[in-house]
Amino acid sequence: MSAARQADLDWTGMGRKIRHARVKSGMTQAELALAAGLDRKSISNYENGRPPARADRVPDGYYKVGEIFQWRADDVDEYLMGVEPSPRADPEIVVSGLSALDLFPAVGRFARAAVQAGGDPTLRDLLEDAADRLLQSIPQRQPQPARSEYGLAAYRPHAWAEGDTGVPDDDAARIEQALEEHARGTKP
Repeated sequence: MSAARQADLDWTGMGRKIRHARVKSGMTQAELALAAGLDRKSISNYENGRPPARADRVPDGYYKVGEIFQWRADDVDEYLMGVEPSPRADPEIVVSGLSALDLFPAVGRFARAAVQAGGDPTLRDLLEDAADRLLQSIPQRQPQPARSEYGLAAYRPHAWAEGDTGVPDDDAARIEQALEEHARGTKP
């Protein structure tokens, strides 16, 4: 980033993001500093929004801290510009809205067409094997449980079975309503 752009960066906002991520992860400033290879004072300066002494570049420490919280380098830059980073792509959606599984057959068609055009069949086999291994390496998403599998609230998961008369009659209805509100995004 240029020095002129750097003067406009949101150091205070970046500090809030770092502090929030650190607290959420349960780390102390000293633990974050150790993990990022920095000293605790640097973390304190970052969290307090103090601009760096050198105005010609963003210190590498910000990117090291970002790595600890699994932020991309672009995330750090966007936080510093005062904007929320663009969301990461869903691993199931890749090119033109097609999943890796949807695109996989095209690899085989391409490989066969290349051999028909005079390409090396050994390379075709290597490509198909590599594509298959790559597809197999994609983590499988765990299916979300159906609503009927949620049961009662965690603080009294077995109350009905024990005949607890202190459990409100509308407990299940309130849980169902909370789940619906969460799904609609109207409740955190």
